[in-house]
Parts: sequence; structure tokens; C-alpha cells
Amino acid sequence: MRISVTLLQYEHGILRQVLDVLAEVIKEDRAAAKRDDVKELLDFLYEFVDRFHHAKEEEFFFSVVLEQFPRFKEEVDGIYDDHVQARGMLEDAIKALDENDWTAMAESCRALVRHMTAHVELEEDYIFPPVDDSLPLEMDERINNGYQGFLRRFGDDYYQKAEVFSNEIQDRLLGPGFFTKGIY
Repeated sequence: MRISVTLLQYEHGILRQVLDVLAEVIKEDRAAAKRDDVKELLDFLYEFVDRFHHAKEEEFFFSVVLEQFPRFKEEVDGIYDDHVQARGMLEDAIKALDENDWTAMAESCRALVRHMTAHVELEEDYIFPPVDDSLPLEMDERINNGYQGFLRRFGDDYYQKAEVFSNEIQDRLLGPGFFTKGIY
């Protein structure tokens, strides 16, 4: 396993959890009753997805992927476009929430969840496997060193804080154990 891929997959796990919570909140029309929590969730997504995860992918991961796997140029260009679109959807959702426009907020959130789910699947199903199999170890180390320097901008405990937040916001918006009920 390449650490550069594994760390992005870990971030995708946090992202998926928060997107699942957002999807349920919108589906169940809970946003108005939990406005402050929804605002906190959207602000977290903006920072975690746009300023952290996507910025890290663009600055470190995909630049090396294009060097090592030029056949992915079209897909990576599309991924960069996806990042811009996701930022716009988040900004639209936050603006709509600030204006108490629940219909527009729900539409932006639904679009964001669909968009980011497809985006993550493209990366994990199409890009990550060949990179994980064939990326030279020295290139993986180069990416990871970039990640570590980038992480310091957010604090060395940023992953732990993001994971704690994703669990806490899930419990606040949906109730403790919402996604685990009935599994066993």
C-alpha cells in the first residue's frame, strides 16, 4: 500500500461520514430545527474538503500522478473541475443557509452529496488502484513528505479533530448510533 493513497482514502472516510449525515438531515427535513449544527457541518466541509483535502490532492498527489501516469491527464483535469464545482456547491449551500432559504440549501446539499460521492468513487475505483500498485516508493515518499508539511498548517492533530467532529456532528444531528442501529 502507498501511504499517499491510504491517507486520501482515510480522508474520504471522514468525508463520506459527514456527507451521509448531511444527506439524512436534508432527507428528513431536520435542517431548520438544527440550523447551528448544520452551519457547523457545512463550515467543516468547506474547510476539510476544499482547503484541506482537495488542496492537498492538487498540490501533492495529482501533480505526481500526472508525472508518473500521464494517461490520467483527462481524468485529473476533470477532478480539478470537480473540486471547483464542489466549492461552488458548498458556497451556495452556506449562502442559502445564511439567508434561511431552506429549499435552495437542500438543493445545493443534495447536489453536493451526489457530486462528491461520484467524485470519491472515481478516485477510489479508477485512479487509486493503479497508483497504489505502481507508484515508485520514492514518489510515494515525496508525496507523503509534502502531506506532512501541509498538515502542519492545520495542526498535527487535525485528523483526530476531524474524526471527532464527524462523530459528534453525527450524534448531534441524527442521534447517537444512528448509522449502527439494526446492523447486528
